Amino acid sequence: MTDGPLTDFELYYTKNGLVQVSNDVRRRILRELTDKNLSLTDLSKITGKAQSTLSVHLDKMVSEGLIAARDDPEDSRRKIYSLVSVMLAYSKPPSDEAMTMALNSLTDVADDPVKTRDTLARFMFLGFDAMGLSVGPMASMLGSIHAMALGGFLSGDTIEDTVANARDYYRKMGFGEASVFSLKPLTIIIKDDVPFTEDSAKSLGYYASGFFSKVLEDATGKTYDMVSNEVFGSDFNYFRFVLEPVAKNPIV
Repeated sequence: MTDGPLTDFELYYTKNGLVQVSNDVRRRILRELTDKNLSLTDLSKITGKAQSTLSVHLDKMVSEGLIAARDDPEDSRRKIYSLVSVMLAYSKPPSDEAMTMALNSLTDVADDPVKTRDTLARFMFLGFDAMGLSVGPMASMLGSIHAMALGGFLSGDTIEDTVANARDYYRKMGFGEASVFSLKPLTIIIKDDVPFTEDSAKSLGYYASGFFSKVLEDATGKTYDMVSNEVFGSDFNYFRFVLEPVAKNPIV
């Protein structure tokens, strides 16, 4: 239990449902397991925490479905831990500015049901920002699921064709204008006519990155990751991100 509202936490999706993580040690463990599997000894060296302390956290995290444990094939006396959950969101300071902008975005179109429908996504991202929740990770996942539902429909003969198809689809979807800044590295800029806060713009941009990454994966068979991004513009209505195919190292 807590004596007041949670103000510093991360939210994860697990096979058991949603799990909120606020403990600093557990959040550090989750970060370290993002790129590679680690043993208790490894985690102790990395975090500087005693193995007895970490064991308590690890057992709890396994039971919650945040991580998994298996016997080390080279030494059955020790366990190897791996990440089996996905971060969806994390806390941030609430924003009165975002709340005002969220209300204004709907007030301006409330008498037109079609325009209201088209504004809802922006309203929700601004609303999350207003309430103190950064949902970029979840937005990226939803963008990927959106592209997955298309089943390769946007795949072209070349990467250029595929990106052009995705760009045109994204424009018709009403989430802003997508333009290709460069092909090597693949750099895409999303422009919206609606003013945002920086964090809400980033969340909408993460949706776009998830969408384009999955479209490219379906077309090429390669995994694409966003390697850099930035929000810019006086109204925070531009989001630039770079996608590159990533040769994932096998997780041991």
